[in-house]
Amino acid sequence: MYARRAGELVQAGVTRKVLRGPRAERRSHGLYRPAGLDGDDVRGRVDDAIGLLVPGAVLGGWAALLHHGNDWFDGRGPSGLRRALVHCPPGTQLRRRDLLEPYRGSLREDEWQWTAGTAPVPVATMARAAFDEARLAPDLRSAVVAVDMAVSTTHGCAHTALEAVRRVEASRHKVRGIVQARRAMALASSRSASPPETRTRLCAVLDAGLTGLLVNAPVFDEHGTLIGIADLVDPESGLVIETDGAGHRDELQHTPDNRREEGFEQAGCVVVRVTPLDHRDLSALAARMVRGQRAARASPRRRWTVEPPPWWFDWPGARPWL
Repeated sequence: MYARRAGELVQAGVTRKVLRGPRAERRSHGLYRPAGLDGDDVRGRVDDAIGLLVPGAVLGGWAALLHHGNDWFDGRGPSGLRRALVHCPPGTQLRRRDLLEPYRGSLREDEWQWTAGTAPVPVATMARAAFDEARLAPDLRSAVVAVDMAVSTTHGCAHTALEAVRRVEASRHKVRGIVQARRAMALASSRSASPPETRTRLCAVLDAGLTGLLVNAPVFDEHGTLIGIADLVDPESGLVIETDGAGHRDELQHTPDNRREEGFEQAGCVVVRVTPLDHRDLSALAARMVRGQRAARASPRRRWTVEPPPWWFDWPGARPWL
């Protein structure tokens, strides 16, 4: 349930006494909702931002992506929770506050929509929201992560198409962060399944200088049996790069990870595993990747292929990776 401005509630018949009492929860200056509602802080902040919208304003950025159903976007930044971007047409009276970051640049008619439901909300399209996240990100790598997560076809969340984000970018000129957004589009992939995977790929490309890597690609043995889905694989050398997130040390995840790694190595691939700690020293991680590629090229065995057998395209389990 969205919070509402005090003035709107009073007009709807809620008294000032009720707003000051235990039945109302003050969310921000002049913003209230019924007390006792459950919900996480991030979604609560989005609901609060929606409650502060004025006629003509449109919810954008990470808050719009989350509202569309993409749970990768939570508004958290290095210094804590970020303000929700709100597109404001000229003349809109909406000031910057702890919840909102007004943006008065242009927003085309095809870049926003009303959400369905009993309480429709004006939100930017996912493509426009992803573009804004990329251009306003603190650095290039964070920008690529934002685009990857907005367009990913592998993580199961609501997403847009990379080409749709590129169309938004191509229609913009002389906008803050446009150069970073363009560079992010060039590095983005619709196959990344998590932010750590994207950051590992960027280390491989930008720091180690590896090219031609396939993202979340199936690798098969010489008999056409699936060995596993490699986070990254070099189809020329057989280097496999696997990213371990926090859940990969759990027994239920660690066991299949080990079996898959053994399968890769038995087929002649060389596996480089990457943990969150490795990202603290990108130069050292890049050096490991280069050494891994060198070792893969020198491997006498090549009992693997990235060419899918015919059965792969008919197997239901392959759908997330096609």
